[in-house]
Amino acid sequence: MDLGAVIHSYGGPVLFVWAWLQGEAAVVVGGALAARGYWPWWAVWLIATLPAVVGHQIYFALGRRYGEPLLARLPARWRAGVEQARVLVQTNSSRIMLLMRFAYGIRLPLPILCGAAQIEPARFFRYNVGTALGWALLFTWIGYAYGAAANALLGHVMRAEAWILLGALTLGIAVHLISQRIGRRLT
Repeated sequence: MDLGAVIHSYGGPVLFVWAWLQGEAAVVVGGALAARGYWPWWAVWLIATLPAVVGHQIYFALGRRYGEPLLARLPARWRAGVEQARVLVQTNSSRIMLLMRFAYGIRLPLPILCGAAQIEPARFFRYNVGTALGWALLFTWIGYAYGAAANALLGHVMRAEAWILLGALTLGIAVHLISQRIGRRLT
């Protein structure tokens, strides 16, 4: 199995989907693979930027279209906090849009709140693209630096990378099967 050929053939689409679902971890791994020579770093950066932009744009559009009806359906005890968050977004929209990509734990609701707060779509898009480019570049560089350091320290291990990948996959499947079996015994 030629791991390089697999990465060159399927790596871009896998990185796109993984970055959409997982975010930073995917971009760091992509950067590390760039350090190994599988891709140029700028390709990882641009591929990782696309799902970040598209995802936030979708959440923003959902917030603009369905934000009010969705917020109206929340339990009454949450309404005061949600209204406070909306006022915060409206009064500090530039700061919120600059930092939302790095606001772990609330990264998903912030574009929705920006949409519900009726921030101008073109303005949101500009901030979204700018922060996505910066975010993807930062984590691509972190991955690249990690990959370069790992290559220097573990160069001889890299010759066995296909076997290491196969072993990790086998271990993952075994842990999954064992946890399912334990789970069935407990229920």
